[in-house]
Amino acid sequence: MAVNFVRAVSRIVFWTYPRGGWQYDIVCGLILVFIFLTPKTVFDGSVFSREEAISVVESKEAGATQVDRSDPNGQ
Repeated sequence: MAVNFVRAVSRIVFWTYPRGGWQYDIVCGLILVFIFLTPKTVFDGSVFSREEAISVVESKEAGATQVDRSDPNGQ
């Protein structure tokens, strides 16, 4: 039983299935499902972006500006 499982996993990893086989169709379908059902924010980079958020507070006094950088590394 374990030998069959290892053989199946190795066939999937090294992709020994023919292009016209049902296994190929299932994998292509899974790829399409991932592309079309994954939220747009995953692809535009905003989910994994490491850009720091900058907020600027300005006062009516001349020359009084405070910049707050919320960088987790303190840089």
